[in-house]
Amino acid sequence: MAEIAAINGSTIRFEIHGKGIPLVYTPGGFYPLEKGRLFAERLKTLGYKVLLWDRPNTGASGLLFGGDNLFQLWADTLCELLRYTELSPAFVAGGSAGGLASLSLACFHPEVVKGLIFMAPPTDDQNMWNFVIHNTFLAPAEMAEKSGMSAALEAQGGMGDLFNWQDQFQRVPEKKQQLLSMDPVIFANTMRTWAHSLTEGGHPHLAGLNDGQLAAISIPTIIFSGASEDHPPHTAEALHKKLAKSELVITTDYYAETLDQILRDSAEKGDEYFDAAFTNRIDEFVRSIMVAP
Repeated sequence: MAEIAAINGSTIRFEIHGKGIPLVYTPGGFYPLEKGRLFAERLKTLGYKVLLWDRPNTGASGLLFGGDNLFQLWADTLCELLRYTELSPAFVAGGSAGGLASLSLACFHPEVVKGLIFMAPPTDDQNMWNFVIHNTFLAPAEMAEKSGMSAALEAQGGMGDLFNWQDQFQRVPEKKQQLLSMDPVIFANTMRTWAHSLTEGGHPHLAGLNDGQLAAISIPTIIFSGASEDHPPHTAEALHKKLAKSELVITTDYYAETLDQILRDSAEKGDEYFDAAFTNRIDEFVRSIMVAP
């Protein structure tokens, strides 16, 4: 059963599944928490209390425009949500962009992170990131300034637009009016600031974090490499080298006997089946941390 809480200046929808070891999961893309239910159900049977949530400006959570960095805004909000639910410190897991949100939490609020679990780090291909950043942030900013908020929202929903505002409006109709009422200049400036935070250090695939910030993360981490063009193994390997206390699972090797089925399920049933395939190995990692001196 989903709940709503006032967190960090916004309303946040969340669910808690099971009892036991606290763990929060953030799905890939800007997808809503429904994408995490399979992952949560599998960990629930292993003795976990799993928090799922909609990030600000996604799913059925409220709008929150401000700050210099969207991923840090999410990290700040998740930090407060973990405290609100009394699950801090927790194991923090995410896939793709959800992994970037988790990585940001580990960077900016390490005190609430017991261990970090990152599945399928996204590609570092600059052309892909330019496309996503343009369609998600820069094109809407330009449209809002030139033609107003109504035109900006009508133009949304194309390929590369991660916010998927139309889906959000179906979930929470008042979001549309809230955005229509927003000052186009504030909207545009915020979108451009968020885009800049991802690109200024040349590491959008690492949530814009620089090498120094990554080197300072001393939290036990497990990284599962992706197995697609958008989530190539080499980005997982590169991240592993930057995080001092990380271990790397090359999925094409570790899951060689079952990988074809994992990829088939992901393609036919939904990409949440990729992350959910790793729950037993995640459980091994978590319990190794808990028994460590």
